[in-house]
Amino acid sequence: MEVQQLVPPGATSLYHACRLRLYCEGEREVNENLKVQIAFGDVGFYVEDLRDLRLRDGVREVLIKWLGLDDLESSWKPALSIYEAVPVLFRRWAKARGNEDGVSEMFDDLTSACGHPM
Repeated sequence: MEVQQLVPPGATSLYHACRLRLYCEGEREVNENLKVQIAFGDVGFYVEDLRDLRLRDGVREVLIKWLGLDDLESSWKPALSIYEAVPVLFRRWAKARGNEDGVSEMFDDLTSACGHPM
């Protein structure tokens, strides 16, 4: 079995399964921040929902609700980067809001940036 450390440098070692045993050290300080870090690791967060659209400094941004985090943790991200990360969710969300202000302009901006229609 391959075993990897959870803390840097994240070294991996190869062991035979019979040499592994359960381990628990109760004195370690495990708090909520550490649990969240272990759950999501370095791969980032998952998008739960797209909430709103705004134009800020000429860039269209989408309000992202992150999976497993409170609404207060929601953040604004550029529409293009969200489209590239979760295209199916983004298309559904944008098409459902096709009549709202800024959505058709966002479609035009993304089409010209991507080089293909949404």
